[in-house]
Amino acid sequence: MTTEIEDGVLAGAHSYWQTVNLTGMLRELDETGLEIVDNQKTSLQERRKLAEKTKAFRTIPDTEKLEEFKPLLRAYQHEIDALTKRMKFAENGFLKLFKSLSEAPDPEPFLAGLIEQRQQTRSLIEQESE
Repeated sequence: MTTEIEDGVLAGAHSYWQTVNLTGMLRELDETGLEIVDNQKTSLQERRKLAEKTKAFRTIPDTEKLEEFKPLLRAYQHEIDALTKRMKFAENGFLKLFKSLSEAPDPEPFLAGLIEQRQQTRSLIEQESE
């Protein structure tokens, strides 16, 4: 089975991958990944603080709970806002990558065709040298 690759199709794939700038994309993804890891660490620390505040809230007398409820509620609201911000950051990073890759032509057929053409070229060179 011969897999011929048309020059226009190959040029189009090459042009697309040039615009993708895979090296730059990987650099951006690395930075995004590092920020996501930092966000995860921050989230864990904040959750622990929130758990401590909640535990402390449970131990105070009922007469004081009304005064302490507002700061605790604000802490929960702050954490929800922070989680929402981190979620949006991670989702946007994923969607940006997905958009770039979903529009990309699959390189497998091109590579398979190039390998086959290279093998055919080697065979022709060997036949001519005999």
